[in-house]
Amino acid sequence: MAPSTWNRVIPRATPRLTTTTWHADGTKATVSRDLTFFVWADTHFGYDQRFGGQDLRDRIIEQMNDLPGWPYPESVGGSVDSPEFVLLCGDTVDGAEGAGEAELQYFRYFRPKLQYPQFEVMGNHDQDPAFTGYFTERYGGLSHSFDRQGIHHICLNSRYDPEAHFDDEDLAFLRRDLDAVAGATPVVLFVHCRLDRFRNGDDVLDILADHRVLLIMSAHVHKPAVFQLRGIDCIDVGQCRDHPIDPEYGRNLYVVHITDHRVTAVPWRWDLADWERGQRWADPVATAGRFTLDRTL
Repeated sequence: MAPSTWNRVIPRATPRLTTTTWHADGTKATVSRDLTFFVWADTHFGYDQRFGGQDLRDRIIEQMNDLPGWPYPESVGGSVDSPEFVLLCGDTVDGAEGAGEAELQYFRYFRPKLQYPQFEVMGNHDQDPAFTGYFTERYGGLSHSFDRQGIHHICLNSRYDPEAHFDDEDLAFLRRDLDAVAGATPVVLFVHCRLDRFRNGDDVLDILADHRVLLIMSAHVHKPAVFQLRGIDCIDVGQCRDHPIDPEYGRNLYVVHITDHRVTAVPWRWDLADWERGQRWADPVATAGRFTLDRTL
């Protein structure tokens, strides 16, 4: 594959809502933004693979299909809307040697069961030519972006050989992509691993500095976290693999809701079929708060 094809912006879907309209006197009037999306990660299709409903990931998909209409925790309020998309934040497949084609087929088998539009981010286990071929055919490159309700979403590729870093192609994509976006446009960045674990993650933060970044979402460590980098809200999503080394409290996905005035991201424990309420912790209230983002804009 030629370097020039590694990263491209795919054609952006028309947002469901525009973010501004106009009064009769020519002044702008803001249209309410009300965006819900789900983020899951580290599915590792091919690991402990089972058929149909016997498979863990099939059961997680069923829960995501059933989530709309379910009440949020009382501290958040309201109920879950149908997501405009679901984002798989890397390590879609397990990456076992010689299993690339089979793992891709497992993923293709389960993917249509999820009833919503779907996007993926490249992870370190997703390097087999079978999966990278699927990815570049679908998105035009290893990084891509799309718009929903006036929010610009970026899925940024990263490299893991010989160490975790962003190479020149990844950084160039991010610059080009953001150069085409108005400075006031809200941005959400998805990347497989949190930026402070990359050798040159600061280079990404430098590029983001002049933009209105609402959220950075990552995965890779198989356990949730809510934190900030340079004042930007960040979330590590848990895992959907359930290997013996994976911590129990990492068994989650996130439900994100963004309006004009608020961002919430609430962890859903797929092993409990319930929100993370600190059910298995000594201080449930503090634990639930630790893993939940609720920010006024």
